[in-house]
Amino acid sequence: MIRRLDLDVAIYRDRVQVTHRGSGTFVDMRAEFAFSSDARLVEHARFFEDTLVRAMRQVLADGGFSLKEPIAHVVRFDGDLDIAQKAVVEAALGEIGFHEVIFELDA
Repeated sequence: MIRRLDLDVAIYRDRVQVTHRGSGTFVDMRAEFAFSSDARLVEHARFFEDTLVRAMRQVLADGGFSLKEPIAHVVRFDGDLDIAQKAVVEAALGEIGFHEVIFELDA
């Protein structure tokens, strides 16, 4: 069975949690290289992307995913999600291949 890559993404200090909406597969991934600073949750976008990719690899290890137009739902963000941080997160998710990024925190 081929499932769409539709993920919930929660962002914490130097950690991300990713859950596949269809299967419930959950991954809690600590950053190998710190992406947070005292001032910002996502200070280093490249290290944030690396952490997300490692989490996604674990989700994808189950197999059977379509990578056509994947969607990321940002469901948790530790701290305030200001315009600058939102842009960094959206750009990082775009760089790793997400076609659509939905900030459910806005609702």
